[in-house]
Amino acid sequence: MAVHQYPLDKAFLAATWLEALIYGCFLCVFCFGVYIQVISTKGRNTHNQVMFIVSIIMFILATLHVAMNCFRLIRGFSDFRDTPGGPVGYLGNLALWDHVFKDTLYATQSILGDAVAVYRCWILWNKDYRFIIFPSMLLIGSTVSGYMVCGLYTSVDPTATVFNPRLTDWITTFYSIAVAQNIITTGLMAIRLWQGEKKSARYRVDKGNLMPVLRILVESAALYLFIEILLLSLYSANYNAQYVLLEIVTPTVGITFGMISIRITMRAHQKSQISYDSGNLSEGRQTFGSIPLRRITVNISKHTEDDTSRGGDEKENSMGVAV
Repeated sequence: MAVHQYPLDKAFLAATWLEALIYGCFLCVFCFGVYIQVISTKGRNTHNQVMFIVSIIMFILATLHVAMNCFRLIRGFSDFRDTPGGPVGYLGNLALWDHVFKDTLYATQSILGDAVAVYRCWILWNKDYRFIIFPSMLLIGSTVSGYMVCGLYTSVDPTATVFNPRLTDWITTFYSIAVAQNIITTGLMAIRLWQGEKKSARYRVDKGNLMPVLRILVESAALYLFIEILLLSLYSANYNAQYVLLEIVTPTVGITFGMISIRITMRAHQKSQISYDSGNLSEGRQTFGSIPLRRITVNISKHTEDDTSRGGDEKENSMGVAV
């Protein structure tokens, strides 16, 4: 039985509305991430600087993408409402410059997110290139297929859809690689963190430090992976509802990246604060919250009188009190 198609005009409206909603969440995540980076003066290194620059690029791409969707939506339902085909004819035209530009932004954001995942794998595996050979090959395949689709948009028939035979193989390849890339890179990072936790467990008596980081990584990547799997399934079924998920991928990639960076940075800051306080205690220094207390000496004189001798010696003692 044929699947009842979701109306294109409703799909475009729902996609733009949902993307704007998720973009608002991404805006909050980005602003908080910038705030964390600015106030975090300790532990700043090349890796943190790279992540900060990437977050700015992702925010710019997501902002341009949602702006283009709003521009297209307003133009379609106002300027083209009385033309043949109406708003759907305009919004569904793949060869228009604004559509090509919008999907190029989406492809760039997705490829950038995959590249960051490969980079994190490389860092976690002590910059051993053997562990990122296959993910890097997938990244190249994703780049070729993603931009090939954007290039083919300019030459397809104006009435063609994304389910056109010239596009289906490339689009399916791009979606499939995105799913496989997410699973592989997340799995590699999870294995590395688990190995580190297992090796350090024999020398440690307190609670593990790497397992919470592993949980942060898996939880944050799960959202993006779920959307990509659902998007691939809907596109393979030739269902128009895939447009709704397609438009929310761009801000979702930014949210996934931002949440991983924020949660790991905050945890590292918390651990460094605990280590600082523990160091003060191990050195015999007491603290009030995070403020170290200064030791001062208070001299106390004690006079004793011997009643039997009526003139006994007076003794004076001193002691130190920590304040």
